Amino acid sequence: MRVNSGAGKMWCPACGGESIRGTAKFCADCGKLLSESYEPLDTIRASYRLQRTTLKANDQMKITTKLFDSETSCAAQTAWACVVYSMVPYLGILFVPLAFAASGFGYLSTRQTADRSRRVSVTCFFLSFAILGLQIVLWWLLYLIPTLAGGVPISN
Repeated sequence: MRVNSGAGKMWCPACGGESIRGTAKFCADCGKLLSESYEPLDTIRASYRLQRTTLKANDQMKITTKLFDSETSCAAQTAWACVVYSMVPYLGILFVPLAFAASGFGYLSTRQTADRSRRVSVTCFFLSFAILGLQIVLWWLLYLIPTLAGGVPISN
């Protein structure tokens, strides 16, 4: 995006700097091509003077392509996800039975092995009991609180 300042000079879309000459192709401050339009990362790249440079990974940077942990089974990961979702107040009670089922299935599928999946499944099973208790208390409070206010008159 070219913005004329009146005297033939242009403004840089990345850093906002004014060009020195009217025929300049690059910004004198950050080095961005003035004929290009603004892109979301231009301001950040301009602040580090990284225009027209490609970013390369160091040898120290480790690039991983794993999305999930390969040490646990899918059943254990599903059980853990259901336990996390069951922590949502009131609506989480819908996920408690799913957490019980997924952790039971994860435990039964890894009976012969003593790996991390079995421990995660057992942990999810016991956490489901605790979360079920908390959810029942929350639902009980939802019923109890309106009955406690029944005897208190509300003045206008």
